[in-house]
Amino acid sequence: MILKRLSAILLCAVVFVSAGCDTKKATSPSAYRNVKIAQWGQERYLIYLPVYLAQSQGFFEKHNVHADLLFSGNDDQVFATVVRGDAQFGVGDPIFTAISTQRGLPGVEVASIVGRVALWGVAKKGAKPIRKPEDLTGLRIGTFPRPSTTYTLLEDTLKQSHVNAKIIEVQIGSELALLESGRADVVFLLEPAASLAESKGYSIVMSLPALWGNFAFTGLTTTRQYAVANPSLTADMGAAIDDAMHFAHSNTPEAIAAAQKLFPNLDPKVVSTAVTRMIAEQTLPPSAAIDKDGWLHAIRVRQEVGDLKTGDDFLECLRSTN
Repeated sequence: MILKRLSAILLCAVVFVSAGCDTKKATSPSAYRNVKIAQWGQERYLIYLPVYLAQSQGFFEKHNVHADLLFSGNDDQVFATVVRGDAQFGVGDPIFTAISTQRGLPGVEVASIVGRVALWGVAKKGAKPIRKPEDLTGLRIGTFPRPSTTYTLLEDTLKQSHVNAKIIEVQIGSELALLESGRADVVFLLEPAASLAESKGYSIVMSLPALWGNFAFTGLTTTRQYAVANPSLTADMGAAIDDAMHFAHSNTPEAIAAAQKLFPNLDPKVVSTAVTRMIAEQTLPPSAAIDKDGWLHAIRVRQEVGDLKTGDDFLECLRSTN
């Protein structure tokens, strides 16, 4: 009898300890908060890798969030999608939160996703490197259509440097056709398009991350009204993106492998080159913390081209600064 009681006590102890050690319990699907994220463009882009890592590596789920993507077109259309309520968050140029705020619909940047201007100038093999704006003199430059950040930055660069060059607007994905047809001398591409072009024999002749430094190029955004009404969810979205950033920098081989699975139609070597370049040039920043100087840099450009009023730094559009 004593032996039976002792066995029962030990069994209960084992069950208790086992239950207590199970600190990572599965979250019920009903507990997840479902959100839609409006994204720039019409497909996945490698420069937004932190968002896809947050999905594929379980960082959204870690914070009890289920996130779906909604492709929404150009930068201005992304935040308009959020304002309409068709998505709760946006992935695009965060400056449109300031532009919207100026129009009476306050927006906020929740997290940084691309911390520098993630564009590289590509030209035919043998073209001279372009190290400063003056080297663009006389060239025909292919870029995304206005009001994209790319167009705005190039227009401002030429204006501030008093450079005479021609900007040719082209739809996203058609940039290399300009080079191939001889209608442009240099085109500016995102990754992995830049590395793909390089693999085909083109030359990367200019780095805008190196030229511009820290710059609020892409952020996770929402309306201030939504952020105030959903503070915990908004913070968790930022935390998930931050987890993805740290994962990419501390586990780069694993991040590259994940990216290769996310973009199965691309040459794995191209993906590896692109992700390595993004990390090395810090377009994929080490954390999702919003860089105040990078924000002010972007604000200044938009003020110079007349999209934003002068005399305001729009810091109220930032969820947090460092």
